[in-house]
Amino acid sequence: MLSVKRTIVMSFVGIVTACGGGGGGESQPPVVAVPPAPDPTGLWVRSGGDGAGLASYASKLTQIVTSRSADAGVVLESAPAADGAAGAGFSGTYTLESAVDEYDIVKYNGVTLAIAPSRSGCCFTAEPLAIADALLPPNNESSVPQIALFQTSPESGTATPVATIELESDQQAEGMYLSDNRLQVLLSTAWWGSFGERFTSPSGWLGEQVSVLHFDITDPENPVSMATMSIEGALVTSRRIGDKIHVITRHAPNIDGLVAYPQSAEEVTSNESILAAASEDDILPEIRVDGERVSPLTLNGCYRLDPEHPLADPSPGDSTITSLLTLSAETGDILRSACTLEPVTGVYMGDSVIALTHVRWDLEEGGTMVHLLDRDSFDYVGSERVEGSLYTGGNADFRISEAAGVVRLVTTEWTGDPEDALRHRLYTLGAEQDAPELDVLGVLGNDPASRIGKPNEDLYGVRFMGDRAYLVTFERIDPLYVIDLSDPREPAILGELEVPGFSDLLHEVSDALLLGLGSSARRHPKVELYNVSDVASPSSLGVTELGSELDWAYSPAQYNRYAFTYLAGDTVDRFTVPYSGGGVEDGVCCTQVDRIALFEISDKRSPAEAAVIAAGEVTLTPGAVDGDTRVVLDEDALYVISRTDLLSGFWSNPEAVQPVELN
Repeated sequence: MLSVKRTIVMSFVGIVTACGGGGGGESQPPVVAVPPAPDPTGLWVRSGGDGAGLASYASKLTQIVTSRSADAGVVLESAPAADGAAGAGFSGTYTLESAVDEYDIVKYNGVTLAIAPSRSGCCFTAEPLAIADALLPPNNESSVPQIALFQTSPESGTATPVATIELESDQQAEGMYLSDNRLQVLLSTAWWGSFGERFTSPSGWLGEQVSVLHFDITDPENPVSMATMSIEGALVTSRRIGDKIHVITRHAPNIDGLVAYPQSAEEVTSNESILAAASEDDILPEIRVDGERVSPLTLNGCYRLDPEHPLADPSPGDSTITSLLTLSAETGDILRSACTLEPVTGVYMGDSVIALTHVRWDLEEGGTMVHLLDRDSFDYVGSERVEGSLYTGGNADFRISEAAGVVRLVTTEWTGDPEDALRHRLYTLGAEQDAPELDVLGVLGNDPASRIGKPNEDLYGVRFMGDRAYLVTFERIDPLYVIDLSDPREPAILGELEVPGFSDLLHEVSDALLLGLGSSARRHPKVELYNVSDVASPSSLGVTELGSELDWAYSPAQYNRYAFTYLAGDTVDRFTVPYSGGGVEDGVCCTQVDRIALFEISDKRSPAEAAVIAAGEVTLTPGAVDGDTRVVLDEDALYVISRTDLLSGFWSNPEAVQPVELN
């Protein structure tokens, strides 16, 4: 923590020996026992069996509150993104961190393609689909949600259905993880449409359940159920690192009569009476493994605020509890657990830490709290407050990152000045060595000399890559900033480039090349390649506008990284961008087209000659492209998943892709 230290002052008392009465013997001074210094504590604490956890939880709901902290904020979820299964010759989920997998509705391991029911469609039906009829939503009332498994044949550009896994009709498939012989499916009864990752008031967490199903798919034609873990609450986010799956949920206890936000003395008194009779089982989320209840969490073990800490500034009462579980990807066993009683509005998981963030919407001065836990042990690392708000969700998740134990994040503050309404800051945070505290190591954007963005420019694409950061701001033109983070205590702007339009998603092709996906000056999707070999003077290598002949167009990959596919090769990289557009054609309104654009990056080892080359397009049924559109690349094979259809073919002939016939 900045400028707050703890010092233990010890006093030593001299021992005086007196002689008297003719006795001449020497006496030894008694040994002075110095009490050991107490272990240093941070902003968050937890305890053993002293009942402090229940008392802390009860205190949140036995005071009148005038504002609510849980009504705003989104999950965040982070460094090169995984270029599919790196070096494996096929693409995978586009992730924040290369070594941290993320759950998604489509997963591929090079042999088996797993497809979960999408949020925009429902299920893969059993009848073959003609190309003209493909991608139409099925009748959800008669369809049973299923995970569909396909065996791929990249050599022939085809896929064959081999098995389905039926799901409960009252649960949504949030996503999956897939390895060589294991499949995990994350299910949730709670789903908020396009706001599925947005934190809501505690009522949104009542009566919900998250399940993780584990399957052995050694024989993909006969998947075998291995284990099921369920936890009361709603899914916040999940990550997989190696053979461990981290699941983070939120839960509000469903206790009859309990008022989440007491507004009167009568409601406070009622809550006091209810909580005095409540047990831990009434408050903590119910967790079951294969139907048997287990109790890995305790209220005393939940992290809570130390009211004596200098950073302590209690938030409005909030009845929700955030839980963290680590599961074995091999067996489904619960390996580790933790919880916190404090408000959380964002989650990021890096190489060594988990960042739990909270935007202080309830305070006039705002700010964001950052709490760090060790990723592998869930031990508390420390907390700090930074100015501005850490906005996250979708591709804004890239606004926080970790490298070598240093957390880097970009916040935005509303100043209230109509001439200069936005202040963007980049912070670097590090842990103290002798106490569970965080220090602000450096900050960029606090003064005019280090300003990020011109007056009233909003923040768009952000990407932390090693010891660099790339930031895009925009109001009328797109300044691309290159920032040096090699010394976390002295972040500095190395160079900038102004081009029309802006980039929402930034991908580092190499140390010398940066790819941007965003909007052109007329708000059509664009891809642009930048030469950043000279960091002081970055340059554009060319722009390609998607749907340039259309009146309007957009790409879901601009806000959802999972809709973007990137496969790195030795000499040529490939990537795909779905887009939808339309307009007036021959005086008739309104035409709509939906396509998958294919691109290659050539000469990537020679930055000055590198270029983005259009490699063709897949034309889909109008209305097919949305945030659930996915593409999988395997050598020259091309697989497109959109709504309820799977199309397969070859990269070299995208116009000829055909729907896969289902048995």
